[in-house]
Amino acid sequence: MYDRRRFGLAVVDNDQLTLTMLTLLVRRLLPEVDMKWACRRGRDAIERCLSVDSRPDVLLVDMSLEGLSGVEVCRQVRAATADIALIGITSFSLEHYATDALAAGAQCVMDKARVRDVCAAAVALANGRMPRTRYVSDMTAAQSHALLTTRTEAETGNVADDGSPTRSNAAAAAALLTEREREVMCLCAQGRSSREIGELLGVGESSVKTYVMRAAKKLGARNRTQAVAEWLMLQD
Repeated sequence: MYDRRRFGLAVVDNDQLTLTMLTLLVRRLLPEVDMKWACRRGRDAIERCLSVDSRPDVLLVDMSLEGLSGVEVCRQVRAATADIALIGITSFSLEHYATDALAAGAQCVMDKARVRDVCAAAVALANGRMPRTRYVSDMTAAQSHALLTTRTEAETGNVADDGSPTRSNAAAAAALLTEREREVMCLCAQGRSSREIGELLGVGESSVKTYVMRAAKKLGARNRTQAVAEWLMLQD
């Protein structure tokens, strides 16, 4: 299952039994992995990830942590560094967590019961490849880090007088849009419906809505209307 390099892995899960079993299974499936640590609290995981001495290459994050949520753990770690691959894991509905976790910088969200698949994803990410799984990010860790850093700067003072992100921040976020997302936003700005855009680009209407949703998040917009407004402002 290994590719070119060994790597360090860590786990945060608030259930002690699950934490113990995950650790044992990962060690069995990846006997050469450097198991850095396992902990039950999100804040402890963040602190260890920010320390050079205990920073793992891959972190498995339970989505349903008590106190600080798994999504928030992903967000804080990713805002601080692009050097750690984040895999969200859960025993509940993947759909429930996927959108928020991926927006918070996780590379993918997976069923924690499918440990072999989780290990395969960890190997892929540690070796610079995206995992083959359903809920996977369309951004690299570096892109997510840049986006979250831009948003943090806006929230902490780098904003316009009306409270909106500055033009430079918005432009930096827009630079993260893929070519297809840019095509979709241009067509949205022309007043085209999702169905019309899908017909023009040869994709399904649901795919168009997904592209719009991703573009909106990167632009810091709450919905399609705001995303179009942000996009038009950047074209001036």
